[in-house]
Amino acid sequence: MGSWTLLLVAFFFISLPENVAPVAGSTYEYDPDVFKLQIQELDGNFIMFYAPWCRHCTEFEPIWIELGELINTKDSQFAIAQVDCTKYNKLCHDNDITGYPTLLYYHKNSFTPIEYKGTRDLPSLTLFLSEVFTMKEEINQEKPDKEVKVYSGMAHLNDHNIEKFISSGQHFIMFYAPWCGASQKLAPIWAELAVQYAQNEYIQIGQVNCMLSEMTCKNFDIKQYPYLLWIVNGRIMGVAVEMYTLDELKEYVQKMLLAENHDPQKFMKKKKVLPVARITEETFETFLQKDLVFVNYFAPWCAHCMQLSPLWLKLGEKFQNESRVLIADVDCVRSKTVCEMEKINGLPTLILYKNKEIVSLENGGRPFESLVTLVNEHLDVKEDEKESQSEVGTLKKDVTDKTKPDLDDSSSENEISVSDVIIIQNELTDEDKVIVKDENTKDEL
Repeated sequence: MGSWTLLLVAFFFISLPENVAPVAGSTYEYDPDVFKLQIQELDGNFIMFYAPWCRHCTEFEPIWIELGELINTKDSQFAIAQVDCTKYNKLCHDNDITGYPTLLYYHKNSFTPIEYKGTRDLPSLTLFLSEVFTMKEEINQEKPDKEVKVYSGMAHLNDHNIEKFISSGQHFIMFYAPWCGASQKLAPIWAELAVQYAQNEYIQIGQVNCMLSEMTCKNFDIKQYPYLLWIVNGRIMGVAVEMYTLDELKEYVQKMLLAENHDPQKFMKKKKVLPVARITEETFETFLQKDLVFVNYFAPWCAHCMQLSPLWLKLGEKFQNESRVLIADVDCVRSKTVCEMEKINGLPTLILYKNKEIVSLENGGRPFESLVTLVNEHLDVKEDEKESQSEVGTLKKDVTDKTKPDLDDSSSENEISVSDVIIIQNELTDEDKVIVKDENTKDEL
């Protein structure tokens, strides 16, 4: 038995009622009465709704039985079960079953399920169970977050703050599940869309994790992931279907903004300079012309990067009026070449450049005040040193000026030695790795 299955089994401990008999090996057959009782009594129920004539159900059955053998132990507080929709048609109808097999997860005392749409194999199923159980524990332990947090232009919404937030203005919201392969693929693109519209006064990009905000997703009738809704003053005004590229999403946003009779020249006007500049392959050398450039190498799907985001934004605001300093970031998903060139092998990674050379950092992760001190220390140079450095050239124009200086990229003076730096970084953890799952076929009713 693999370590991931041992960890999963360790989650669950109380006895199942004696009136629930195992069927098909080690799974439980629920009728309407037992179904209601078990959801009220157990911490979690993972239920397959099926029909005996369903070919996909028959093919999937051995894996479902194996999952039951792992979870349905004597002292388990969790159950792997199934409902025969040819016997209990009303129960299946009440749970909106439209195809077989349908896999639904129910938290204790919640009749609003989470539908599993990932790959139907044992590792994927056990990963899903670990995630939903862990997330439920986090919800129980944390106080409701009624304040909307906005990181890099993205509003993070939940059951407690979404109603007030979307009641006025225009919002483009992604409803997603972390285990969903399509959601994972769209995540970095959605994050980039939020950055690009961060300073647009007419639109707010946001997202809802349906595993943490079940009621919200139920209210919006979310039945697939990811699901993109355009909401104006609390009302759904549009659904973006099968839009999975940045260009498609931007085109949709512009179309919807125009539909509200906004002046296109007004809402597409030049944006203000953000406290944190976004560096790409095309602008990397140009941005490094600043006296001091502090760069956060990140990925949108990285949990540690998201935690760092508000601190990094605060640092950018701190030095926004200091002409010699640029606080910036590089998206290692969209600007992979830059991250490979700088030998970035962990996320987030923070590198401080001074006059295009990498400056060594003394230790690992720093608190905000320590980062401020670090920047100030390297700004505190003698006046004659400043004069000698001025020949190197500091950009006098706005950081958004796309004109590049005439540099010889092959010259040694422009090369950056990575060996001169001790990089602040956290190695990638399992929670930061993207797991791609494919959609599965169902037999329609």
